[in-house]
Parts: sequence; structure tokens; C-alpha cells
Amino acid sequence: MIKIDDKFLSEVGLAEMPEEQKQAFLKHTQEELEVRVGEKMSDGMTLEQLEEFEGIMNKDREVMIKLLMAMGGDYREDELYKKLLEKHNVTEGTMEILSEFLSVKWIQKNRPDYEEIALSVLESLKQEVKENSGAILNSH
Repeated sequence: MIKIDDKFLSEVGLAEMPEEQKQAFLKHTQEELEVRVGEKMSDGMTLEQLEEFEGIMNKDREVMIKLLMAMGGDYREDELYKKLLEKHNVTEGTMEILSEFLSVKWIQKNRPDYEEIALSVLESLKQEVKENSGAILNSH
């Protein structure tokens, strides 16, 4: 996932935003990016695909078990899963880790163009914010 941070603010002309407003703006912009990427990714997907992904995001145990079974093999041996355990500094998986694992696997299978979509949406959002940077700075 792409992170909206101070580098983003510099790129769009908002590096001078007051500290007290920066965090709220970063959080709002990150959420907006995620919504837009999600909307773009859902274009052309089947209802079943949308329900699967929603199930993963909502940590629906039934959906997650179904997807793990469909993968075949032991997911605990998967390199991505091992890296997630390491990232979270744990030896046993949690629903959060399993959800993160399945979402990456699901995207790799169903939307291999995810990175292109995310970067395209990010560029569009950057342009939109850049065009309105003066108004954004003056509104706070």
C-alpha cells in the first residue's frame, strides 16, 4: 500500500502546512487514496470476487477458510506468510496477519495490475491536491 507522507506533501506544494493540521490532512488523504484505489480495482470484477475480497477485509472466518483451502498446501510454509510473522514479530498468526496474507494473495491472483492502478490513482490525486494547494493552505 502506498503511504501518504511528508514527501507527498512536498510534491503537491503543501510542505509548509502547519504541523497541527498535517496529521489530519495526511490521514484524510490516505483514506481517500484507499477508497479511490478500491473503486478502481472493483471495475470489471465479478460479484463473487467482490464478496471474497470484502470477506478478507472484514476478517470473515468462513471466507478466509474457503480461500485457504482453495490455495492448497500449507499456507504457513508460504514465504509471504513467514515475512508477515516476522514483520509483526510473532511466531503464530492472528486474524489480522491472515487477512493481510490473503489480501495480498487475492490481489496477486485477481488484480495483478494493482500496482499500476494504485500508482495511476496516486498521480491523479497528487494532481488534484496540487491544483488546490493554495486553497487548502488558506482554508486552515
